[in-house]
Amino acid sequence: MSQARSLLAGAAILAVLAAPLRARAQMIGLPGPNNAMMPMSALEQAGPDTVQKHGKDAADSIRDAKRKYNDADPRVRVQGLESLRYVDSPDVNSILFRGLSDPDVRVRIKAIDVLGARGSTDAVPQMAQDLFLRETPAVEKLHLVAALGRIGDERGAMPIIEYLKDTDDEASRGTAVFALGEIGNPSANDILIKTVSDDSSPMVRKLAREALEKIDGELPNHHTEEEALARRKKLQPTDEKLSKLRAMDEEIRAHQY
Repeated sequence: MSQARSLLAGAAILAVLAAPLRARAQMIGLPGPNNAMMPMSALEQAGPDTVQKHGKDAADSIRDAKRKYNDADPRVRVQGLESLRYVDSPDVNSILFRGLSDPDVRVRIKAIDVLGARGSTDAVPQMAQDLFLRETPAVEKLHLVAALGRIGDERGAMPIIEYLKDTDDEASRGTAVFALGEIGNPSANDILIKTVSDDSSPMVRKLAREALEKIDGELPNHHTEEEALARRKKLQPTDEKLSKLRAMDEEIRAHQY
């Protein structure tokens, strides 16, 4: 069952990555004209019960999540972790970190996905360690790779490089090279160049070329796009003020003549 689930998850992410940029943005939430979600989110669809929750403050959400996480049913624990995805509180990570060590793989995958979506750099060491472990199920490793790519911490590069060397699965290799491009660490250049030259899959070779371009700065990754968006937001008030000043100046000139 775990192997079949891994193959389905890997096939889903590779199909998404194979799509043209505009279609890919619609399918997995890449930044686009009407879509501001993060890359790699397609893998979350392979995880259980991905639902955005609204209507509770942080304290209520944390209390509810703790109650659910103490439930014997892993499906309820999954719901508890998912409810923390958008909660802005420093207390969230302690619950999510418990989920990384849960005995049920469904709960661990949900913790991985939510920590990745939140960009939790504190989770990188444990995620990297779990990716190295042979006993970690294949489907869980796929989610770990995707989450490390979303977080973008350079410490995640080496575990993914080792994972890429060891996996024979096309979809897993595609996810790995995509994640390396998102992290942007030049230490991945050698394995990516080898992948471009030697990989049997045209799609994986294409993704490896794009990853190299991201690392070299020729293509933006998600993190550089976020930085650019933050800069634009920071500049926007100044632009608006200048626009108002120009409008006032034109109005004054119109009255003068």
